[in-house]
Amino acid sequence: MRRRIGAVVLAGCWASLAGAQAPAWRVADGDVKVLVPMKPGGSFETRSRAISGEITIGAGSPLSLSGALAVDLATLDTGIALRNQHLRENYLEVARGEGYARAVLGDLALREATGPGFEGRTGFTANLRLHGVQRPIAGSATLRREGAGMRVEASFPLALSDFAITPPEYLGVGVGNRLIVSVSFVAMPATGGNR
Repeated sequence: MRRRIGAVVLAGCWASLAGAQAPAWRVADGDVKVLVPMKPGGSFETRSRAISGEITIGAGSPLSLSGALAVDLATLDTGIALRNQHLRENYLEVARGEGYARAVLGDLALREATGPGFEGRTGFTANLRLHGVQRPIAGSATLRREGAGMRVEASFPLALSDFAITPPEYLGVGVGNRLIVSVSFVAMPATGGNR
């Protein structure tokens, strides 16, 4: 009888521990694209493949994700060397260090996700730290299985003025304040469990 009770207690403890260890995912391959509108018309794109991070799937509704995703802003490429230099040095001020060299997305919540195995389209909210400023953002995302990983495609609007960045303008020609950020990456199960 004692053995049976001990086995039941041990099984219950194991189930609790197993349930407490939420799945962790790391970015394996990604691409960030920012559509930058021009005034009085037109647009250009800036891109980076330097996206990294690890997230852990939580619980609840909306489904919470802990951890963060980051983009190395010194790798942003507009396709024109002088424009890259102005973007990095004058507007994003990446040389100022912590809080400026990377854009960091954290405190993610998937509004329509029903659990860790969710696939489909969902709205999301998060906090974005950019140019030394942290602000809430909201957008939409699509998640789908891709081999052992999960393909995530997301987009959200971003207002430069919300992050203390003055849109560049010269003689009536410049950059619009509202950008569209698109992110695509594959998340793979993190090895070694949670870190």
